[in-house]
Formats: sequence, C-alpha cells, structure tokens
Amino acid sequence: MRVLFSNNVPFFLAHGGTQTLIESLMRELSALGVTAEPERWWDETQRGDVLHYFGRPPSAQHVRFAHEKGFKVVMTESLDQTASRSRARLFAQRQVTRLAQAVLGGLTARLAWDAYPELDAAVYVVRHELETARYLFDVPVDRGHIIPHGLDSEALAALAQPQAEGNYLVSVATIAPRKNTVLLARAAQLAGVPMVFLGKPYTEQDPYFQEFRALIDNRNVRYAGFVSAEEKFHWLRGARGFALLSQFETGCIALLEAAAAGLPLFLSRLPWATRVYSETREVEFVNLDAAEAIAPQLRVFHARAHRAPRQTFPLLSWREVAVQYCDLYQTLLSSVGVVP
Repeated sequence: MRVLFSNNVPFFLAHGGTQTLIESLMRELSALGVTAEPERWWDETQRGDVLHYFGRPPSAQHVRFAHEKGFKVVMTESLDQTASRSRARLFAQRQVTRLAQAVLGGLTARLAWDAYPELDAAVYVVRHELETARYLFDVPVDRGHIIPHGLDSEALAALAQPQAEGNYLVSVATIAPRKNTVLLARAAQLAGVPMVFLGKPYTEQDPYFQEFRALIDNRNVRYAGFVSAEEKFHWLRGARGFALLSQFETGCIALLEAAAAGLPLFLSRLPWATRVYSETREVEFVNLDAAEAIAPQLRVFHARAHRAPRQTFPLLSWREVAVQYCDLYQTLLSSVGVVP
C-alpha cells in the first residue's frame, strides 16, 4: 500500500501540530510496512493507492481527479477555530453557508465546501470537531472518523519518570496571540505564581513576541525558549501543573505531553477544552477575561496543584495512531478489491 500525503502549508512557514502529525505518521506507517511519502506535484509518474490531505482539499475537482486515477481520498482536518465558536455563531454560519451554496455556487466551489461529500473518509482528532463538520458541511455519517493524536513511545516513558517537584507551573506553546501567552504571563505576574514558558514565536521580530519578552522578570515569568525534548520533559516532570489559555486547539501535543507527565491542567473555558477534557479529574477551566480576573484563579490552582504518578487522562502512542490510520486505509481499499 502506498499513501501520498498532501499539505498546503510548508513546514518552514509554520511549525506546529500538523507537522508533528505528518512526520509521526510517515515514520510509524513505514514501520508498519506502508509506504508513505509526500505528494510530488511536479512528478506525473508518481503513483499510489491513497491520497491523504491534511486540511481541506483545494476543490472538489481535485478529489474527482484523484478518484479518476484510482485513488481513495482521505482528509484529516482541523476545525479548531470554527468548532470553538458559540452555538449561536455556528447556527448563523450554517445558515449563511446554506444560502451561499444555493445562490453563489462559484464562490463556494472556490472555498471547497463541496469537497466533503466527495471524500472517502474525513478524519477529525476530537468528536466535537467531527460534529461541527457534519453540522456545517454535511460530512456523511458513514465517512466521518475520529483518530486522536499521540506521542512517541519514548516520550511517554520519559514523561512517566519520577522527579522532584519544583515550585512552578509550565506552559508549552508557540508564542503567538492564539495561545494568549501575554495574557497568561500577565496573570502570573499579578498572581505571584512562578510560570515557566517553553516554545518559540513564528519569527523573532513578531511584535507579540516582543510584548511577551518585555514581561520576562525571571521570577514569575521565566522563558526557557525552544528547548530540546529532554529539557522539555525535565521542565514538565518538575512542574506542579500545566497552563494553556489558547483561543482554540485541536488535540494539542503539548497538552498531551503534560497529561503524560501527570500534570493537572489550567485551560480556557472554551469548547476546544471543555468539550474534550471536562471528564478529566485534574482540570480547571477559566474564562478568557482580563489578567486581573484570571490571576486569583491561577493562584488557587497553583496552591493545590501537584503532579500525579499517573497520566492525567489515557493517551495513545503514535504507533497506535498509525495502526488506526492503516486500518482505515485498508478498509477503504478493500471495498474496491485493492490488496494492500
């Protein structure tokens, strides 16, 4: 079986979870005997059995072209921002989408809203994003799938190791407005809570990163930068808890690492968090208000937070995730008599 991966955003422009997902899947699928390689748009001789898009295909026509060449077409999509909208906003978006499809067919085709019914499988990391895709874009019930993110087996083992507890909380994220790093740093200063930040900006010249740097006092706001995996695991194992005030997320890898280390969680009270982690025992949700309103809750969280000797919630390895994708590919190919 040969699977071709297609991704619209080059890794050198934006690092993040999609890069981790693609790199991990390519590695683990290869270990399972599946040939997985990037789509070579310039190579008309490239062949495969499955064309796997990460993100919405450019158009329904792209999917049809793939079908004409004998491919099964799979999409893994992140609807993090969309799925974090209120029910009222989602209802309004649904109505606008239906109206646009009825009267502005050419425009909606360019947005590839008509690609969903053409796909052989649409994969989402969490259930509420699949439900959002069905609600807004009519993803067929029998073609929607949930396959979560995972972590490397070595990372799971390393994060489970014992370590003396330090007196700090940790936040691991790209330094960007979506992650609300500045808001969290200001809240930490007002609360008098030691917070260690790990991660990097998309560019050092980003004004938001400069605003964050101005808050670093090496007391309540410490910035360790973009560190090695070993050093990141050390910071996580020594922390009392993990904080992330993102506006939206999809299966956040950093949050999974925190859970692997057994850390309690301090998260935004938004659908990306509340609809995924509400059954987790060691989690506290906070409204994205001003730092002055968040600070007292952060202080209370820090006072009672302690690392547990078990995962905060159950996690998969990337190998287990790859097995689920492999099973999906094989199911699709067996339906047309292709031997993997």
